[in-house]
Amino acid sequence: MDNKKNKRKKILRISGLIGLFLLVFGLSYALFTVTLNGTKKVKVKTGKLELQLLDANNNDITDANNAGYVINLDNQVPVDDETGLGTQAFEFKLKNNGSIDARYTIYLDDIALESGETRLPDSAVRYSLTKNGSSDNPQDLTTIGANPNRKLDEGIIKKDVTNTYTLKVWIDEEATNEAMDKVFAATLRVVGTQYVDKCPFEDGTMAATIYRDNELLKLESVPYVVNYENDNVESGFFEYVDDYNTKTWLFRGDETNNYVSFAGSIWRIIRIQNDGSVKLIRNQNIRYRIPMQQPAVTDMNWDYSQSQDKQYLDSWYQENLLNSDSFIKENDYCSDRYTDDSKYDIIRALSGDSSTEVFYGVYNRVDIGDFDITLSKYVNNEYQMQEDIKTIALRPSISCSANDIMTSKIALITADEVFLISSRDIAGTTWTMSPGSYKDGKLRFYTASYYGGAFPEETDGIDSSTIPVITLKANTSIASGDGTSEHPYVIE
Repeated sequence: MDNKKNKRKKILRISGLIGLFLLVFGLSYALFTVTLNGTKKVKVKTGKLELQLLDANNNDITDANNAGYVINLDNQVPVDDETGLGTQAFEFKLKNNGSIDARYTIYLDDIALESGETRLPDSAVRYSLTKNGSSDNPQDLTTIGANPNRKLDEGIIKKDVTNTYTLKVWIDEEATNEAMDKVFAATLRVVGTQYVDKCPFEDGTMAATIYRDNELLKLESVPYVVNYENDNVESGFFEYVDDYNTKTWLFRGDETNNYVSFAGSIWRIIRIQNDGSVKLIRNQNIRYRIPMQQPAVTDMNWDYSQSQDKQYLDSWYQENLLNSDSFIKENDYCSDRYTDDSKYDIIRALSGDSSTEVFYGVYNRVDIGDFDITLSKYVNNEYQMQEDIKTIALRPSISCSANDIMTSKIALITADEVFLISSRDIAGTTWTMSPGSYKDGKLRFYTASYYGGAFPEETDGIDSSTIPVITLKANTSIASGDGTSEHPYVIE
């Protein structure tokens, strides 16, 4: 037995902690001068940015010669997570001593090995990092990137605030003989930049927390092009302005920090609306393989508020969300229920089509292969066929015309939102509330696709899932959590 254990013996050493160091960013800009009325001068000096790494006893551990802070985990063997979490821990703190808030990233970097040593692969290493008393969460080291871009933590730290961390590292119990007699040696590195709070939402609200927890990116202005042959949709938290100059803030792509625990269910954040209210979609459907019921259509216009699906959602709301009703906003949902065939009249005239099919609002914002809704493919009144049907030119609308507004506490996601968030997490065959077209007594509705887009389908032609959407009021606050699937934002 002893010989068998010796064969699996590994050496793991984090000796690099002796070299914990600090990058202090001082913004030493020259003084700005502002002249008022040609006489008075006002001098403006930038604030000071200063981050510091400390040990558990508040000793500075930025000195590479501080031999008192070395953790040697020698002669280690592979262990399971329960045992690994009981190993020796390294406690450290990140303190903002500056006069301004900072955006920071803490990296775990490789350091040089001693002569004759071979580096242990990241795939053989497990770790857990707690922050400000959070729970242990064992993970493979490979989940945080590869050296020199292993991100242990990132975020915003306000002036005079200290974050406290506990780091534990051990050898994965699944490590093979290839990892034997190898060494893992690493050091911490913190990078900080000045953070200017431009949050447009009231402090303490759910919208403000989400805004400040995420790096804000800019989504391209319209037209926005989705190429279904390219799976690499940029992920992150984006600000978007539609054709009506209405702003929204949304999660896009394979983002994983938009989970919310509310009213006994897990939800995902679709977007923050312009007024600070937060739109959510349930993480699981409430029914599946039920064709959308044919709603009433009058003079080619239809009314979602009178549809059987709306009645089903209202009934589900009464049974499952009524006790949490005070959190939920009576929101304006865009039903696109009126037709606008001005562009399709031209298409039909040029192509010789005598169809009686009519098209609704979303169809006028989307180019689905054969027809370019912008008419850009019509040159000198001659129609040019489009060969590539993989690309959609989208003019998503966050605003809604007065005629198309439906006010409710529960609804479905719109096709515009599906395109904007481009998330496969809600994909498959999921009904939206956006009609595509109507012909011969049949209505075609958009369903979410696994591409992260949406396509119109006949309501009685496919089975699909129904996933409710609700909107939390702008004054809603977050009780706990960080938005990850392990620790969702908790609303209570």
